[in-house]
Amino acid sequence: MIDVTTETVPCLDEALIRERLRCARFARLAYVDGEQPVVVPVNIVSDETQHVMLRTAAESALARLDGRRVSVEIDGHDSATRSGWSVLVRGVARDATDASDVAARRWRQITVDTWAPGVRDRLIVVLPLSITGRVIPTNADSGWFAGVPGS
Repeated sequence: MIDVTTETVPCLDEALIRERLRCARFARLAYVDGEQPVVVPVNIVSDETQHVMLRTAAESALARLDGRRVSVEIDGHDSATRSGWSVLVRGVARDATDASDVAARRWRQITVDTWAPGVRDRLIVVLPLSITGRVIPTNADSGWFAGVPGS
């Protein structure tokens, strides 16, 4: 399921993708609302099979994502070395809050440490369809750094 091929940007190897997902506690969740893309910060945790879990409030927009395609992105960068990386999980959101299957019961046992205030009683799990990882390697002579205007 993890795809380590990209067009022009070097990719992270599968072991590094798995490790970075395992350690991630903060990500961006992307989805489409009507005709507009939306990207929101979320706290996450992933299990050994790269299912990504997050908690949200029952009345939130995220609580209505069940069955919809979403993406989860984690990343990191080092301004001093002008390098960075990202992992992108594309998948389908599933509300596992009240589901009775074995997987949902297991997911509910995993703690998601949420930073946002208030009750986060809905468990959303991203079932991955593809996972990719990219890296911008250290290259001080490139004259360019992703995400920095005018660099």
